This record gives sequence, C-alpha cells and structure tokens, in this order.
Amino acid sequence: MGDSRWEAATYARGFLALREGKTDEDVAREMFKRGTHTLKRFAAIVPDLRKRGFLHLLEKRSGTGSAENPITKLFPATITEQRFLDSLDALCSEVSGLEYTDERESGHSLVDFTLRHESKAVPVNVKNAGTRFERAEQLVGLAPSDCIPIPAYKAYGALDAEPNLIYAISVDYDLVGNLNNVLPTLLSREELIVWDLLLHHAGPRIRTAEDDFVFGTTRKYWHTLRKVADQSPYHVISARKAIRILQVKPKRTPGIGLRAWGTGASAEVNVHVSIKDETTPWAAVEERILRGGLKEIVKAVNRKRREWIYDPEI
Repeated sequence: MGDSRWEAATYARGFLALREGKTDEDVAREMFKRGTHTLKRFAAIVPDLRKRGFLHLLEKRSGTGSAENPITKLFPATITEQRFLDSLDALCSEVSGLEYTDERESGHSLVDFTLRHESKAVPVNVKNAGTRFERAEQLVGLAPSDCIPIPAYKAYGALDAEPNLIYAISVDYDLVGNLNNVLPTLLSREELIVWDLLLHHAGPRIRTAEDDFVFGTTRKYWHTLRKVADQSPYHVISARKAIRILQVKPKRTPGIGLRAWGTGASAEVNVHVSIKDETTPWAAVEERILRGGLKEIVKAVNRKRREWIYDPEI
C-alpha cells in the first residue's frame, strides 16, 4: 500500500517494528511518521500492540459482501479502465497532437481520462456494467441485455463541472466471477493478507489504501488480468444525452417516473439507457476523431435543436 496513512497500515508498521526488536519509543515514532495520531497517543498504544497485536484496534466493516464492499468493485473498474487505456494509447499514436491525461489518482470523482487535441478537451468516465438489471423490462421498459445504468446525480454534476463529459461503458457480466476465481491464486501471501485486511476493516483513509492496493496489483499482474476480461466493446454516451433521456423519458429513471421504487430495488437513482438505440460504439467515436479531430466529438456532445416545450404560467 505504499505510503498509505490508513490506520491498519500505520499499526502494521508498528507491529513489524516490534517484531524487529525496536524499542517502544522507536515503534511509536515509526507509526507517527505516517499516522494520523500524536506521538503521545501512539506511545500509549505500543504496550497493547506488543501484547495483543493490532487487529482489535481496527474498525470493522459494517458489510463485507461484494455488494457492500468497495474493494470488490474496484478491481473490475480498474481492469476496465486499464483496457480502455490501451485503446487510448493506440488512438493517440494515430492522431497527431492528440493526447490524454490520466485523472484516476488525482481525486477527481467524475473523470478518469481527459482527451485533448488542439483547443478542445473531452473528459471520459470509464464504467464497467457488471450486473445485469434482471427487472429492466418490468421497471424501465428495456430488455436486461440492452440496459445500462448512469447515476443521475453524477450526470447532473458533470453538466456544470465537465459539460463535454462522455461515458465509455463496457458490459461484462462475467468479469466479477472470473476475478473471484483468479485473484486468490494470483496474489502473493503478503498481498492476500492486505486483501483480507481491506475486505474486513474500515477506518479513516481506507479509500486511498484501497486505490493503492488495487492499482498496484492490477499493474503488477496486468498480463494475466488482461486475459480475465473479455473483449466486449465500449459503448459511449455523453452526460448531456443521459440527462436528456431523464427529461423526456422519466420512466427510465425509477424514483422519478415510477411509484414505490423502493419496493423494486435498493440502489442509487439511475438513468437507464438503451445500448442499441442510445449509445454510440467507441469504434465509431474513434473513427470520427481520426477523420476530424476531437472537435467532432465536442460538436456532437453539444448539438442543439429547437422544439416547443410546455412553459406553464400556472
């Protein structure tokens, strides 16, 4: 976990320092280097650390199943992002002046990559659709195999902060299962210990610890993990188009257009879009960039038309 300041990593450093025979004062200073407590507080912990270890000092996760645990979602997301990164490298090698920046470790919640060409920029959020919405036909009028969810609050947030944002979505329902099979055989003993700590404990700064662990192991084992993901294509839709669908087809957004949504599912409010009718293949987006540069995509995202709308006075 690198220089993680998650409390488990801090206590583990102190525990290992004790096993190396260091004095109580040196152990406290070892934890103080990257910990979030005062030196006095760490010094008070050392006797207990020596006697009982550190697991009892950690906050337990309230839920450890795959649905509640972020780290089990981060691996599919990171692999999907890394696979998309390969396609960006290939695209940039073919278009003079086209480049991208990797925003994933910058703390930006909306953007994974930003494509730049001449004076134009297109932020990209890469998503893995790994769970089929089996009740899609009943609840939003789409076939389960033709349904992708877009979080409504994120799409709305993008309109202000990143109006040119596009989503690149890979539909891979087998990825999670494949990862559950391969990761236990792939990780070293030390990595499995860290994996177990992250699965069962929480606490301040755990998000950065999760990111460090998932990014690091994905890059280390990319040659193998690349084979775990299938070759499913990416489907593209802009945040603007997702919000447009919410506005004109509210039934696609349960919680807004469907009564008693709480009895139908327990999830955040999503706009559900049709893959075949409302998204564009990434290959087609690449072709437009090859022909006309990034300005073609910015133009497509911001296309406008006139229409008559209700504007009630009362």
